[in-house]
Amino acid sequence: MVENGHISKQSIRNRYLGCRNSLSVSERTQKSRKIWEYLKQEPAYQDAQAVLVYMDYRSEVMTTGLVLELLADSSKRVFAPKVEGMDIRFYEISSMEDLKAGYQGIREPDDNWEKLFTLQMMTQLDSLILIPGAVFDRQRGRMGYGKGFYDRFLADYIGLRSAALAFECQFAKKVPMEEHDIRPEIIVTENGVIR
Repeated sequence: MVENGHISKQSIRNRYLGCRNSLSVSERTQKSRKIWEYLKQEPAYQDAQAVLVYMDYRSEVMTTGLVLELLADSSKRVFAPKVEGMDIRFYEISSMEDLKAGYQGIREPDDNWEKLFTLQMMTQLDSLILIPGAVFDRQRGRMGYGKGFYDRFLADYIGLRSAALAFECQFAKKVPMEEHDIRPEIIVTENGVIR
């Protein structure tokens, strides 16, 4: 679909999501594990006392195994996202049992205010957020799924370290970026880290 001579964001999204969806489960598992290995070598990950994860959905870079590892690491606190209206908030979880099907069937924690990740927490703890996405480019451009949840969250939490997780097949030459779109600090793929 073309709008004003430009290919629409949705058609770009569909094209690269199609590539991602065509990966077999075993390919996705293998590539996700490589991505975790690269991520774990990053100082931002090693130093993080709080890791804000996403729970993988459909054909995204898998995070379940990584989240299980994080939960077993007593030096890190794990926060998972919950969609609340047009925003996402992150709540601390201590096991996978803390999650249940929520927005679009994605596993989410309960909205327990005592477990909410706050701006104050960000100033007290070395924190890292892991970000999913549909399409990326080598300049760290990112296109999500069109709702802007992560861009709005990052705009509120300025200075929060961020790492997007992506498969190499999700890379376009250039992602159309708007003013409110925020580039992750790094993008981790199965081939390494883009800075």
